[in-house]
Amino acid sequence: MAVLKKKNIKDVHPYCSDYYKHDALANTYAVPMEPMPDKNDWTAPECVLNEVVLPPRYKKMPGRPRKKRKKNPDEKLSTKTNCCGRCGQEGHNIRTCTFFPKNS
Repeated sequence: MAVLKKKNIKDVHPYCSDYYKHDALANTYAVPMEPMPDKNDWTAPECVLNEVVLPPRYKKMPGRPRKKRKKNPDEKLSTKTNCCGRCGQEGHNIRTCTFFPKNS
């Protein structure tokens, strides 16, 4: 429609499908629609009632897997502190280690 307006075409009806015209909309709702009965009053065939519907099989998603998954609120967060690679003490790393002097 935007292209037709840019080209200054006034009669857009030949370019529009019949499904989008007013007559088609009026014909759609010409037949009165009855509301659905209560769910307890529904009648389903026996073949449908006996059929067991299973969930779809798991499909591996493409791409690299995420490094960390989102944890549930009931899972405890990790309380592990960082550990120094030089002296083995917790709370600092090699860059900030003051236990051994640096060899300069």
